[in-house]
Amino acid sequence: MTEAPLYEIFSSIQGEATRIGERHLFVRMAGCDLSCVFCDTPASRKTPAHANVFLPGGVREVRNPFPRAELDRWVQQVDAESGPHHAISLTGGEPLLFVDYLLPLARAWRARGLKILLETGGHRPRDLERMLEHTDIVMADVKIASSAGFATDPAVAAEFLGISAQRECAVKVVVSAKTTADEVRGVARLVPPKAPLILQPVSGAKFSPPSGDLLLALQRAAMALHRDTRVIPQAHRILHVR
Repeated sequence: MTEAPLYEIFSSIQGEATRIGERHLFVRMAGCDLSCVFCDTPASRKTPAHANVFLPGGVREVRNPFPRAELDRWVQQVDAESGPHHAISLTGGEPLLFVDYLLPLARAWRARGLKILLETGGHRPRDLERMLEHTDIVMADVKIASSAGFATDPAVAAEFLGISAQRECAVKVVVSAKTTADEVRGVARLVPPKAPLILQPVSGAKFSPPSGDLLLALQRAAMALHRDTRVIPQAHRILHVR
């Protein structure tokens, strides 16, 4: 795979989980094999004719698909003009659909001193195994029915998180007004001992986030099984950045 579909490339503040507040260079792939109800980038499920590259001087439209060398050139330009960056966040869509394409790039970016953070649905363990050698941080988003509309198979999630534990990792679960204690306990049982579990309130006008009382109850239920359970909202929405 020497070409792949991109949705956008941009520099911004990491707004989720344990790396919140860091400056990241985001490479958002186009294409996903899931259809989460809460998805905040549903347009990235399909391949646009052009991807947007956000630079200080404006937005460039670049035709899809991207040859690998072309993506590398744009990443270097965004890093030079908008950096420095703590890490490159590979996101989507689902970046693990494009392991063959991303592996050589991740190897090169790490050789230049950039860490690689993988933002993933946490449901493709075989692809994670292949990507792990050139990944520094795994941010896995385990799905529950009350927010995503379906739940990740617990056996698949457990296998994926077991592999993730070989790196710095965090496990995120999006919670809504309908989320139950049993749902968060089900995820908490799967989280590796050294990984934090992040309860992220669902955001967006069409969703109903949990009340403060429910958040406290959900955190308490999860902490009974996994002590390092944190409640962290999407900070980039609060800060009004991408």
